[in-house]
Amino acid sequence: MPRARTLLVGIALIAALLAPHQVLAQGCAMCGTAFNHDDPVARAFNWSVLFLIAMPYTVFALAAGWLFLAHRRRSSRRRAEVIVLRRARPVDGPEES
Repeated sequence: MPRARTLLVGIALIAALLAPHQVLAQGCAMCGTAFNHDDPVARAFNWSVLFLIAMPYTVFALAAGWLFLAHRRRSSRRRAEVIVLRRARPVDGPEES
């Protein structure tokens, strides 16, 4: 079964690489008709979309990195010494008559 899955993924990758540019360039109808091919505004729009897409991943990566470093710093600190207490004697309960 895993061999069939690998073959299917390989066929899908080859089909995606050999697909024409128009098939891979799926976008909204407004973006396709509003901008010309070599328009600098279109390039700026595409870059702004990429920045908007990347921002949540950047925020998540920064938060995860900060938590990781905080965890590493905390574990590298010297730990407090353990205080050894003497065992307490058991308390005798009320005597039964």
